Amino acid sequence: MKRLVKLTRIQLFWIVATIEIVMAVWLRISPAITTARQDAWLSMLAGGLMGFAITFLVVHLSMLHPNESLAEFSQKLLGRWLGKLAILPYLTAWFILAGDVLRTFADFVHLILLDSTPVWIIMLLMVTLMIYMTLNGGLSGIGRFCEIAGPITVAALIVSFLLNLFNIEWHYIKPFYADSGWRAIAEASYPPASFFGESFMLLVIVSYLDKPRKAMSASLLGVAASVIFVFASTVMVLLVFGPNVAAKLRFPYFMLVRTIDIFNFIQNLDIFVIFIWVFGVFAKMSFYLFLTSSEMARSARIANWRKLVWFSAPLIFVIATVIPNENTIELLQKLWRLIVIPVCAIGIPLILWIVTLVRKEPTNA
Repeated sequence: MKRLVKLTRIQLFWIVATIEIVMAVWLRISPAITTARQDAWLSMLAGGLMGFAITFLVVHLSMLHPNESLAEFSQKLLGRWLGKLAILPYLTAWFILAGDVLRTFADFVHLILLDSTPVWIIMLLMVTLMIYMTLNGGLSGIGRFCEIAGPITVAALIVSFLLNLFNIEWHYIKPFYADSGWRAIAEASYPPASFFGESFMLLVIVSYLDKPRKAMSASLLGVAASVIFVFASTVMVLLVFGPNVAAKLRFPYFMLVRTIDIFNFIQNLDIFVIFIWVFGVFAKMSFYLFLTSSEMARSARIANWRKLVWFSAPLIFVIATVIPNENTIELLQKLWRLIVIPVCAIGIPLILWIVTLVRKEPTNA
């Protein structure tokens, strides 16, 4: 199917980088430090390698089917009903991920900024903004927004690192490897790898690229940017807090920003970082609202995907609302690691790739 909306490679890069950085920096540092201690930065690099492998697989598969999204080429390869069945795990994963992110965002804002505002009001405001962006901007609007939000997020990270140079203690990151060993480093690498493996959404997005054959470089660079900044954030958290304190912090990067105090003049920068983070979360949520709506429309062969926004947005809100506590969020993240990544990022793409090779119908990539 010919796409009317086209993404540039720069927009693809910033979409991938923005949606991966925004939550990985916020949520993946403490679990890695808990397991790998001061070697958590090695776990981030190992997780990044797994993210690269997943990205290469899904982009290569998508390039074998130019101008076709997952919902379209899965039905072409597996038949109509089996192809529709194959898309169900992806839709389920994306809806749960969106609900998880929305609830985590609302809980954080409620805890730090708006403690007198009900959590559901915060979520409703975000959902309203998501609907507006998705209906009016579509994927091209989200891509342009990521071209703004992405660089601002990266700039905020770099500035926060530079302003914390006065607080670092090099002994916190020693000894290298001896205290943890390769087993702990490998175990701690899988949670961040599952975040970097979120790039399986490229099974849909590559079909919108103006030059699909150039998708690989933009996608891998986007994941590389995510890995670099999550790695750098982990190193800075370790150097400032040490592994003992950092492992106990729920939002270590946020606490890192709170420690900035230069001559009692440059301080209290956490509020600015929160607002920048909100932009990134908004981009991520809008993207997944588009993703679920458009793929449901293609799977059901509905011409106007915008009609399904009115189904997807309330469903995401309901999922976020019924999450009762932090333990449930942790359970959902565990299911993402143990089920979603093996099935949606590795298993189904491998099956579709093998079927593609056997049939030898698509254009060579």
